[in-house]
Amino acid sequence: MSRRQTQALAKSAFKALPPALLEEKRQAVIADAVEVAPRVLKAVVEEALNGDMRAARLVLEIAGVTQRLTPAAAVQINNNIPLITPGELERLERELREVGEDV
Repeated sequence: MSRRQTQALAKSAFKALPPALLEEKRQAVIADAVEVAPRVLKAVVEEALNGDMRAARLVLEIAGVTQRLTPAAAVQINNNIPLITPGELERLERELREVGEDV
């Protein structure tokens, strides 16, 4: 069966099912995934420890140690460094001294 035939069959099968039944099936798939998640993660960690770099990257991403960066995300850096001119710096220092004298 071709990929196109498989996709057409999947679309027609889901259209025939009522939304409530689809939601029930989705919840069952989620429950199964949650149940096996610890074993799957353990298997992925084992693969990572055996040198599988894709598995290692996945484990680190799951742990939040690394994240995939798209080129746009890698370039998007917010630099919140205030730029103070020498004149503004002198004024701020003068104001701080004046406030210190008032205290």
